[in-house]
Amino acid sequence: MRELQPGQNQPIGSGCIVVGVSGEPHEDFAAKTQTGAVLLGADGQAHDLSDLISAEQPGSPDGSVTFTGYPPAFRIELDAVPPDVARIAIVLVVKPGQSPGVTFGVFTVIRAWLTDAVDLPVLLFPLPPASRGETAMIMAELYRYQGQWKFRAVGQGFAAGLPALAAHFGLRVPEARPVADPGSRPPAGPTAFSGTGFCVHPDGYVLTNHHVIDGAHEILGRSPRQRCRLEPVFADPTNDLALLRADTSLPGVATFRDGRQAQLGEAVIVIGYPLGGLLGSGPQVTTGNVSSLIGPGDDTRSLQFTAPTQSGNSGGPLLDNDGAVVGVVSSKLNAVRVHEMTGDIPQNVNFAIKAALARGFLEAVGIDYQSRSPRSSRSTADIAAEARDFVVKIECQA
Repeated sequence: MRELQPGQNQPIGSGCIVVGVSGEPHEDFAAKTQTGAVLLGADGQAHDLSDLISAEQPGSPDGSVTFTGYPPAFRIELDAVPPDVARIAIVLVVKPGQSPGVTFGVFTVIRAWLTDAVDLPVLLFPLPPASRGETAMIMAELYRYQGQWKFRAVGQGFAAGLPALAAHFGLRVPEARPVADPGSRPPAGPTAFSGTGFCVHPDGYVLTNHHVIDGAHEILGRSPRQRCRLEPVFADPTNDLALLRADTSLPGVATFRDGRQAQLGEAVIVIGYPLGGLLGSGPQVTTGNVSSLIGPGDDTRSLQFTAPTQSGNSGGPLLDNDGAVVGVVSSKLNAVRVHEMTGDIPQNVNFAIKAALARGFLEAVGIDYQSRSPRSSRSTADIAAEARDFVVKIECQA
């Protein structure tokens, strides 16, 4: 039996196979999670809810994929899968109704596995044991390649749970609606949320945080000079990065700084769209300095800076005093929670993903970003005027 790491794949031939997911402690895993198989077209999308096979809907319309019971597994007749099904995703979610603290991190072991028709083990994918805060995940997928089926270990998580996972596949999972009392307000419409992104390639590729778009069914980009529709291209939930592509080119492209990374104490500039437009429809600019080269919990992927940020700045660029990107704004310290714990109110404690990690992400997906060596300082006004052409507000509908 071969053990796979995330991203690895293995040809599995044809005929009948069984794919399943298991976890430990066994009883908790069975009580708190659900497993499903999703039939997907070449575009990575499902047609409708009939393409979702689980304990509630135990068979695909054509009968090629069936749920076999606990431990949760699916019997798949590869030769009978319809030709318009290019992939079959094996997904895992925390059951609705669990307490907020129940994520995949509460389990000591989670694994996907594959056996042949007579239950002989063929493949095993143990999820890396690092703490997982997600509540929905694509564990693995089967896909056709040059007429042959392959198995890929995935492990892509969604912190926003089942709705985000469903939206990723183009599905909308119906939610139970409470019966309204007379005189009560009608159900609310789709949830809206926003963040910031910046263009990294002339073809309209936009970089942002994964958490900015997680769970979005529709994504739009907006700036004073541009409106466009954005489509997800690739996501890295572990490092909180996502790449989008606009349906039109953008007027400017950001440039990363070559050479040394951001230095302790150096001046930085944040430009973005905080608080969902409450501060106006244009980009907002703040300045500060790098206050630490290590993020929360000694996370060396991040740095800390003092330029004031608000909700909605996430995904925007952290720029040096020449206007080159040295980080991707990602989060701020929860002042209310810290005050409850310590009695003190922290000020301007914000975090960004280091540019080196963002550049590695872009290189991994084949994006030729622009970079330059450090140059002399420019005025904040000049940098802000340039950045207006490559920074966009990202508006999402769940």
